[in-house]
Amino acid sequence: MIKSFQPRALRRSVHLAMLLALGAVMLLYTVCRLLFYFFNRGFFAETSFSDLLYLMWGGLRFDLAAVLYTNLLFIALMVLPFRFRHHPVYRTVVKWVFLVFNSLGLALNCIDFIYYRFTLRRTTGSVVKEFANEDWGGFASSFLVDFWYVALIWLGLVALLAWLYNRIKLEKAPTYNPWFYYPWHTVLLVLTVGLSIGAMRGGFRHSTRPITLSNAGEFVERPQEMYIVLNTPFSIIRTINKTSYQRVEYFSEQEVAQLYNPIHQPADSAKFRPKNVVVIVLESFSKEAVGGYNRHLENGTYTGFTPFLDSLMQHSKVYWNSFANGRKSIDALPSVLTSIPSIQEPFVLTQYVSNNLPSLPRTLGAKGYHTSFFHGAPNGSMGFDAFMNLIGVQEYYGMTEYGNPDDFDGMWGIWDEEFLQFMAGKLNTFKEPFMSAVFTTSSHHPFKLPARYQGKFKKGPYEIFETIGYTDMALRKFFQKASQAPWFKNTLFVITADHSATYTYYPEYQTALGNFAVPVLFYAPGDANFKGVEQDRVVQQLDIMPTVLGYLGYDQPYFSFGKNMLNPQEGNFAISYQGGYQWTENDFFLQFDGTRTLGLFNYKQDKLLKQNLKDELPQVRTAMENKLKAFIQQYNNRMLENRLTVK
Repeated sequence: MIKSFQPRALRRSVHLAMLLALGAVMLLYTVCRLLFYFFNRGFFAETSFSDLLYLMWGGLRFDLAAVLYTNLLFIALMVLPFRFRHHPVYRTVVKWVFLVFNSLGLALNCIDFIYYRFTLRRTTGSVVKEFANEDWGGFASSFLVDFWYVALIWLGLVALLAWLYNRIKLEKAPTYNPWFYYPWHTVLLVLTVGLSIGAMRGGFRHSTRPITLSNAGEFVERPQEMYIVLNTPFSIIRTINKTSYQRVEYFSEQEVAQLYNPIHQPADSAKFRPKNVVVIVLESFSKEAVGGYNRHLENGTYTGFTPFLDSLMQHSKVYWNSFANGRKSIDALPSVLTSIPSIQEPFVLTQYVSNNLPSLPRTLGAKGYHTSFFHGAPNGSMGFDAFMNLIGVQEYYGMTEYGNPDDFDGMWGIWDEEFLQFMAGKLNTFKEPFMSAVFTTSSHHPFKLPARYQGKFKKGPYEIFETIGYTDMALRKFFQKASQAPWFKNTLFVITADHSATYTYYPEYQTALGNFAVPVLFYAPGDANFKGVEQDRVVQQLDIMPTVLGYLGYDQPYFSFGKNMLNPQEGNFAISYQGGYQWTENDFFLQFDGTRTLGLFNYKQDKLLKQNLKDELPQVRTAMENKLKAFIQQYNNRMLENRLTVK
């Protein structure tokens, strides 16, 4: 106990008691960081023990800022220069303020023990906007049921915090002369305020900008390690109502356009073919689940969980190296339908979503297409309906339009089988040409199946694989129905996933690159020549819009951050963001924090990304850095200047 070793004057010190209490919180934040690492260590396979110790050390800086932010009221109550601070009633109030606010901070850290694996990011201030229209009670109850042990850990941490706080004993107020007491404690008040502001900002110099998430890059060798350094309360506080795009000038305008140009010019021979377009975005369908991509696994015996998708690959245009541009569902639709990736934060939650946006629905709508979007979740979920309206979709079909709540899965939306049949029926009523997209829902936590399908699908190491098998079946039935329609053979189908699965089993899908691996297929049933596998080129969600327009022979200039995969002269790259920029090109994978390269890997030969080649291949590194910098410059500056369309 503090009383046993403190001199009497110190046992009366309110300021020492405050420091000890804040130190207890700092200790528990460190415990949370260790737990975060152990719960998610599969995502940090390359992080050694010595690396972890250094990351823990770096994290103290962010913990201090978070603890001071969340304890502002507690600190204010403790440093007020009045003697009533020692009154038992006042001290009880202060104690509960301390416990309530810090229990909330600990809860946020604990939630990311699990939620990180869904997003590969610390939770940020965007989470409130992201789930503003969702059933928070349902999510919370589902989380508590499935991850009850996290709730127990949180209760244990709160109990330990309360025990530590009760060990800090304060005696009665010292009997100093009031002419000394009040001036001295006013000086201490001012000193506390000044030190706290400096600690929250990360420094005292006038040139110091308040530390933010990117400052964690100072301590890491790999971008994803930023999330070990950071804590969740800090990440939320620093990103509330914030955007992070800043103007950059790596190159002159002429140089940047030569390295990377998002303005696409049509071929001189382009002749527009008004074929229908149907884009299918499958929830959490990582490439790992698709047998057709993984014949090399398990000594050639791996079959995966998607027999229909495997069969469709035989008749589709397939690019072997295919990736998502984000890790959240709300990252996917801007990438797929507008060719705009999410950098640092989901694009739809930034202020730049109000820019004049390019989009596949709007572009084809101007050509006389009927445009629609289908999502079996309750209307308003994820803000998809608002975003579809923003990008020029004419008709939205959600749970309300489906009209039969008996087919609701109880959590996310209408079962995929029923909703895809509903969509196929609706497509039959649309005037051609039409462009439509659908986002499935069933292969999502808590991974439920309709009662009639219990035990019908292949089980894997995780529950999600069984639900992926169910959605694959629903997709087969959709194509069976659609193939009977007169519009079927006049249609280009695009199939991809919103992001890879939360749970991955094979090590090559647990890397910073493998975490973004998703299928991308182009299937044209009326075009027997449009099929085959390309092993060398890299495709991403951003490439769907320009590739579709290239296939249709679109004859006007357009804006896209992706590339037309049918035009090999347009480059060969994919981009993602995971604590830093990730650039995939040809055989190599580059990790870049905006200032320097952290890693360069030959991902085709080194699937687990163990051999960092950044110092061994300087020419490859520099060439990739320049292209990535050009991309960043085009992205940031055009966002800031609202230059995302062709005049």
